[in-house]
Amino acid sequence: MSDESWRPKLHLAPYKGSISDPNGLCQFRGTYHICCQNAPEYPGNFDSPHGWGHYVSRDLVNWVFLGCQVMPDCPSDKDGSYSGGAYLATPADGAEHDGEVWYYYTGNIRLPEGDGTLAGRLANQTRMRSYNGIHMGPKEVILDNSDYPAYCSNHVRDPKVWKQNNSLHMLLGARTRKDSRGAVLCYRSDDGANWELEGSVTNTDSEPFGYMWECPDRIALTDAQGTVHEFLATCPQGTDELGLPYMLQNVHGNGYFPIDGSLLDLLHQDHELMNAQAPHPAIDQATFVEWDHGFDFYACQSFVDDKNRTLLVGWMSLPHDKNDIRPYDNPTATWRGCLTVPRELTLNADGRILQNPVAEIDALRGEAVPFNGASATIPKVSDLVISNITGDGTLRFDDALELRFSNGEAELIFTDDAVGQGRKIRRTKVGVIHDIRVIMDTSVFEIFINGGETVFGTRYFTEADSVQVSMDFPKAQACWYPMSPVSINYVVDR
Repeated sequence: MSDESWRPKLHLAPYKGSISDPNGLCQFRGTYHICCQNAPEYPGNFDSPHGWGHYVSRDLVNWVFLGCQVMPDCPSDKDGSYSGGAYLATPADGAEHDGEVWYYYTGNIRLPEGDGTLAGRLANQTRMRSYNGIHMGPKEVILDNSDYPAYCSNHVRDPKVWKQNNSLHMLLGARTRKDSRGAVLCYRSDDGANWELEGSVTNTDSEPFGYMWECPDRIALTDAQGTVHEFLATCPQGTDELGLPYMLQNVHGNGYFPIDGSLLDLLHQDHELMNAQAPHPAIDQATFVEWDHGFDFYACQSFVDDKNRTLLVGWMSLPHDKNDIRPYDNPTATWRGCLTVPRELTLNADGRILQNPVAEIDALRGEAVPFNGASATIPKVSDLVISNITGDGTLRFDDALELRFSNGEAELIFTDDAVGQGRKIRRTKVGVIHDIRVIMDTSVFEIFINGGETVFGTRYFTEADSVQVSMDFPKAQACWYPMSPVSINYVVDR
């Protein structure tokens, strides 16, 4: 099987090199911008510098890859242009800034001495202004190690900026020195350049809920009654060691905490700020909800588009574990990694976030083909829909992967290790099962259950260009749609 045979048709992937965390997501002047961590010299250089690869589209279907337009090329980020977000400036931010995109990211510097956690690393939060979302202005360091509370280790990163209450606010993920506890810091600014700490938060339990809370994000969704609900999303690292049943089975977690009221109000409970001995404990870790229960999902980021949709994009893989060994990976040699399809976030009647592929993905469907009988052979690039499910059952793919439902639990199990590439089993609680949708791609499955209440994402490596699908839900109705591919014009290949 060649690298090209496994190249996704519905998911963004690099032509060469390696991609990971989504960065700088926004829609600016009608154009969607999806940047992501990009190591362009992979695989020839496994220490390839990390910058931002940049995809643009007018419709979320036809894409252009513009190459790495943010790279570690100055003293403040010489060892990596790490993750961050985008903010769309308005006239309220100053007439001279109206119509600009401000990209924020963490510039990484490794010093000759130190372990990189307690000493030997500089984390420079950096802004770049752009008049068109593509061409970047000078790099401005807006926060450095001296601006973080003394309880912080050298791991402070991944700025996410938004405007609320007529001020700009920035979330940063952090790790403490004393007990390696994950936390989130929040800074406030009037101009986007000068920032001061306005709050912090961590979990209330005596034991840390992960040692680092990466990729923080504030998400605000409106329910059917017009009430706004806020959520703090983050990636707590090391949560697999907590041994929690039905959740956090990957080496690092990715999910959100529902917030009672305003996230800013919660953060503002930290009254000691720079003088505090620790981040403010105010989050009940039992409220944590995972975005995706599958093998491959991490570092997601949200944004709001011109249609007022909140969209989420994640990385279809995981970071290295503590021993710098991946528990599993894709077998491609010349390129590595891909992103999820954009997922639209909505709320159900219970206030739970639903995730579903954006409508633009639906538009790629061909004519529906009824799924007659208990099995069918369908193209690997397909959209499979099963509805009116009553009772437990199993959905099988190629005698290699099974999605089992029993007694309110769901299990995703690779029964063929060559296809799973080391992936074994993931499970969660789902309650009564009603429907399943599977976005199937050449080496990617995204599985949406009960209208997007539960999601499993995984890479899937078989050599055939079709999939034998079988199910034993006796009264269910099913069909599949052949899918046209998205287009990616690689203006530059790295």
